[in-house]
Amino acid sequence: MLNTRLYVVMVLALGLVAGIACSDDETPAGPTAGTLSVTLTTPNMDDGAILFEVTGPDIVSVTVTVPEHYTHVGHDGSTLTIVIVGDIESGLLVGFDVPDASAVASYSATALQVADRTNELRGTLSGYDLTVE
Repeated sequence: MLNTRLYVVMVLALGLVAGIACSDDETPAGPTAGTLSVTLTTPNMDDGAILFEVTGPDIVSVTVTVPEHYTHVGHDGSTLTIVIVGDIESGLLVGFDVPDASAVASYSATALQVADRTNELRGTLSGYDLTVE
């Protein structure tokens, strides 16, 4: 009888240990650093310069995505001020590194000024859209 009880206790203990080892209940990892991007949609085919801001917490660095463009970045706390000059089209403008890429909703981008390729400022920014993703 003693051997049977010992056997049952050992089987139950091994089953419990195996169950814990195979558990899918992992502790969620902390924030995952990553790169977010700013994409432009423009209503015009002859943009030559854009000045825009990106706001959000803890922006680490900026990556220029079109090397043919002249790009200047100013960083002041939680705001990037970026000017890009060149033949600008709809598409990816810049990338920026953040400590938590899942917090994309914490970041936004706003066009401040746009000029055409003859350096004339656009009278309106209607139709310009900057998306952070």
